[in-house]
Amino acid sequence: MITEMDKFFRKNRRLFNSKWDTIIEGLMVSNKSHFFAALYQAMMEHPSYVILSDMPSERKILILKRMVSFYEEKEDYEKCKKLYEMQQQVN
Repeated sequence: MITEMDKFFRKNRRLFNSKWDTIIEGLMVSNKSHFFAALYQAMMEHPSYVILSDMPSERKILILKRMVSFYEEKEDYEKCKKLYEMQQQVN
């Protein structure tokens, strides 16, 4: 049985630079709410990992923007503010 995740990975394999990018995108598709909640918590506990990681800045900013959009829809503006501040540090 082919799952939605299998379809996603097959469709997007060529779009991402690494398996890590593919995994992140796959998690965002399969359960965005849980993924963003876990990611947000990790980012707030260890912001230097986000700012100093070797992931390309463009990729970090894209993920942060997606998270801000997600939390704007949820009207969780406190999280949006913190994510925006982190995005400014990545720039």
